[in-house]
Amino acid sequence: MKASLILALVSTAATAAPMTDRISADALQARRAAGSPVATLAQQAEPNKQVTRAKDQSLIKQSMIISDGQNWTLVPKGAVLHIPEALSSHINVRPVGNLLSWKEFVIRNRNWISGEEVSMRQAEGIQPIDARRIAYWPKQSKVIVAVHLGGPISVTIPEPENETVQNR
Repeated sequence: MKASLILALVSTAATAAPMTDRISADALQARRAAGSPVATLAQQAEPNKQVTRAKDQSLIKQSMIISDGQNWTLVPKGAVLHIPEALSSHINVRPVGNLLSWKEFVIRNRNWISGEEVSMRQAEGIQPIDARRIAYWPKQSKVIVAVHLGGPISVTIPEPENETVQNR
């Protein structure tokens, strides 16, 4: 066993690229001029090029703000699946206090907000969310937010079930 391990280490060391001395500035410049891949990428980059985006594109406009009065977070529009009337004052309000990540916000406010894990097919509206789950949300008296792998995600609800979503 030891012999095979030593043999594997020796063969790996023998096939590794040889170490070279430090390269001088002149030698580096010569390599760059010769067209090394890194130099080619550096030459292609345009540092002053402006990135354009649509004028109406905004993270805030594409999101809903959820606040507890001291902290707030953003979720995509269409992610809030259920809003009890008593908690409607927490949704789509002016952000006040500290912006928290979704995970931090849920941990601090787990008594009134909860995530409903959905699959990608459910988020796309291809597969419906189980009707028993939808019927259970009002019994919890919590804001229900669709999440996929723990993060908030927009959900497309097929037409027959639209009346169950209160945030649209």
